[in-house]
Amino acid sequence: MRVEIRRDVRIPTRDPEVTLSADVYLPVDAAPVPALVSVYPYRKDMSAFGAKLHWFAEHGYAGVLVDLRGTGSSDGARRPEFDPAEGDDPIAAIEWAAAQSWCDGAVGMWGASYGALLTMRAASRRPPLLKAIIPMIGPLDPELDLVHPDGARGDLHPMAFRGTLMMLEQLIPPLLNTSSAEEQRRWRRRLREGEPIFDDFVEHGPGDPIWRERAIDASAIEVPALCVGGWRDKNADAIPRAFERFTGPKKLLMGPWMHTSPEDSPFETVDFLPIALRWWDHWLRGIDTGLMAEPPVTLYLQGERPGWRSYDSWPPATKELVLTVGTDGVLADPAVAPPGVVGEYRPDPTTGALSGLWGLAANGIGLPVDQREDDLRALTATSAPLPDDLIVCGRAEVTVSTEAPAQRLVVRLADVDPEGRSMFLAAGVRCGSAGQVTLWPIAHRVKAGHRLRVVVSDSDFPRLMPLPAPEVLRVTGIDVTIPTVPEDTGAVVRMPYVRRPESMAVHEWAVTRELVDDILEVRIGGASGPVRTSQGHLLETDSETIAKVRRDAPGAAVVSRRASANVRLRTGEHVEVSALVRCTRTDLWARGTVTIDGAELFSRTWEAVRAE
Repeated sequence: MRVEIRRDVRIPTRDPEVTLSADVYLPVDAAPVPALVSVYPYRKDMSAFGAKLHWFAEHGYAGVLVDLRGTGSSDGARRPEFDPAEGDDPIAAIEWAAAQSWCDGAVGMWGASYGALLTMRAASRRPPLLKAIIPMIGPLDPELDLVHPDGARGDLHPMAFRGTLMMLEQLIPPLLNTSSAEEQRRWRRRLREGEPIFDDFVEHGPGDPIWRERAIDASAIEVPALCVGGWRDKNADAIPRAFERFTGPKKLLMGPWMHTSPEDSPFETVDFLPIALRWWDHWLRGIDTGLMAEPPVTLYLQGERPGWRSYDSWPPATKELVLTVGTDGVLADPAVAPPGVVGEYRPDPTTGALSGLWGLAANGIGLPVDQREDDLRALTATSAPLPDDLIVCGRAEVTVSTEAPAQRLVVRLADVDPEGRSMFLAAGVRCGSAGQVTLWPIAHRVKAGHRLRVVVSDSDFPRLMPLPAPEVLRVTGIDVTIPTVPEDTGAVVRMPYVRRPESMAVHEWAVTRELVDDILEVRIGGASGPVRTSQGHLLETDSETIAKVRRDAPGAAVVSRRASANVRLRTGEHVEVSALVRCTRTDLWARGTVTIDGAELFSRTWEAVRAE
């Protein structure tokens, strides 16, 4: 089916001075069709998401891709990130789409990452015209899932990584209707008046009451929902949590992916769009696709003999493996573990990186590696070799007892093979005290002959900033409850695969340790392009993230990221944009610049003092 693309269609809002910009993808010569709405704070003139809406238009759906107010070609000023009022814009887009002559009145909403959050935000307000949703790899509780991960200081993603991304997008000139007076007015006003997103994050630290106002009430979401997540994504816990709390018809799909849609992953690339089409056909067209007759939960089982399995519930009906740690340091049955003090943890802020970049919006880089070196720097307890394969499925719980209150506990579960390699399975964090730590959910088969290991520390660098003055922790007990699934539970599933996506982006990840001074450095680099935009401009981006900490100076840890963009406009101008963010324990420094043909148009520096 042929597709017509209408760029920069204006959507009215309740504010008469604010209209939203949408790209609309329509099947040509079709009767009125259902509409699929997606709203993002990431500029649609730089996004590849439109290709997905084009595919759905070829299959008889209208696609509506919208810039959130204050971003891209939409009017207005950006609200603070995750503000509940952000739900106004997707609801305006839903109501507008349903009223168009090309729409039959049925509207679905979907999106990934922030687009998933806006999808859930809108659905929690129960707009009557919204018939179904697909939230993918998105946060549910912005504080704990993203801004202050697990309630701790975590500058890597929200401040350095995402802060530079959003600053860069704010500084890059419009790539649609570039010469338009209105577009130029919006852009230059944002250069003059726009503030970086991390200003709000610094002002509202961990535990600030405002974050409870910005969390989404998942129990209010009654609309049918297909929840899609990745075990190696920073929102690996948020998507199952959302599924657990939604009250309407629902399905859960969890793969081994990082922060990406299933069809865009460089590994285990699943052809997701036809799966989504079955979902939309069922709920928006009333076609019995058989999807809802299938088990509601589909999981990728990692580890030994990996593959897809379906289950009737999440978490699946499980047994519990209960273990404890005695004075011998062995993880064993409580009936045989000798009671007494387990041991001491001597702080080491350089540990955590070998578990991978699961706390970052990465794709294709940063999978876990052998973490034996980190294990040696923490307090560990390891089981005897398993007599049989063990399927761990759900959230493990680890209770750590200490003689004195713990500032922060980081607990990992690992799979240790006969050669001693220690592979990260899941982790959990508890701030402010010892006690029960709930680990992120997993589905993993541990091979017979392998051992389970619990790793206790206070460090997860670079995901979390180190404690400035960590203390020796005397551990008096470790008790572990691991959810397991019998081998004969669930059914094998055949998933539709697609050719791995070809990308011009080049990404690098390196973890190095300077042995003399015991300094750990994590370096993450990425470049893309040149990419030609829909209007014929050439766009290249490049970035480098560096996180560094010295064992004997945790308070001096530094996380920084620089990002740049080169834009060669079709009209001949050469625009260079740069954004830099540097975070320490005590301050945050950022700088943004814009030059056109070598002449500086904009330069500004931001500084903020960080509260302890």
